[in-house]
Amino acid sequence: MAKELGQRIEVGTVGSSATAGSLGDFFQYTIDHPVTLHRQKSALLPIIGKDIEGTRVSIYNESVQTKHPLLGLRFKNTSGAHLNQGPITVFEGSTYAGDTRVLDVQPNEVRMVSYAIDLGTEVDPKAGVGKQQITSVKAVKGIVTTVTKVTDEKTYRIVNRSQTDRTMMIEHPNRTRQQFKLVGTEKPFEDTPDVYRFRTTVKATETANFTVKEERDVVQSVTITNGAEDQIRYFISLSESSPALRATLQQALKVKGEWDVVRRELTQVGADLSRLNIDQDRIRKNLRETPKEAEVYDTYLKKLAAQEKEIDKLTDQQKKLMADEFKAKKKYEDFLANIEG
Repeated sequence: MAKELGQRIEVGTVGSSATAGSLGDFFQYTIDHPVTLHRQKSALLPIIGKDIEGTRVSIYNESVQTKHPLLGLRFKNTSGAHLNQGPITVFEGSTYAGDTRVLDVQPNEVRMVSYAIDLGTEVDPKAGVGKQQITSVKAVKGIVTTVTKVTDEKTYRIVNRSQTDRTMMIEHPNRTRQQFKLVGTEKPFEDTPDVYRFRTTVKATETANFTVKEERDVVQSVTITNGAEDQIRYFISLSESSPALRATLQQALKVKGEWDVVRRELTQVGADLSRLNIDQDRIRKNLRETPKEAEVYDTYLKKLAAQEKEIDKLTDQQKKLMADEFKAKKKYEDFLANIEG
């Protein structure tokens, strides 16, 4: 048939009938010699007829197919020519295996394509229990900064039910933009902005596990205010806090305790004044309803006069305590604003 086609379209035997060439950022295929076609005839001219490097792989991406990987081909364009984008039909031996499509492939560029579902292999991804551990605590000018190491883990359980070995390409999300980095995991075979590709081999009829472990540091800053006693006690309880910082925070609680004492005294004086004012209202009401000749009338007057003296004394004490409370509060807030450690 090759000889017959060669005679009919006058190009000799079937082979590469064109030469690929580059034009800056573009490319072209040039027909090496003229082709004559008879009227109302057409011809399919082979442009490239060369072997290229390729490896059969099974590609697993949880977001594409949860249970099964895809059968694929990882190839390198060793033809020396630009491969134009278009459909590809895949055969295994003489048996049709599937269809796929490829974008433009430059010379020596490596590309991976998938063409069918690998029903002989199953993958079960399981997320591990996340871990969080505070690694450092530092205070500067009343702002306490903690660094927490967050660890994520995912295990891919791969079951190869087929009678042939599988070269697995596991595509795991690349979370570099989220500050995650790989730890305790083998280096990816290759990576893209979206995924890491890990390569592992699973023998026929066997099961294997592949674990990806990642971690990142989460930084949190808290400004200690005069209502943050629980936060102060929390930072004191952390073993990651330095002895100097814990001592400073303990001192902050003592300064807060001094303020609390003044506040309690001020609250008590206010309550006493309120009680006396209520009692005075009662006495005045009784005086309006009691005849002046009655013996109890004088008793009410004496009690009212005594309470007036007590109110004056408590009012003076209240003024002093309000000034003391303001100073104690300011002392505490200034102490918190200058915590270091």
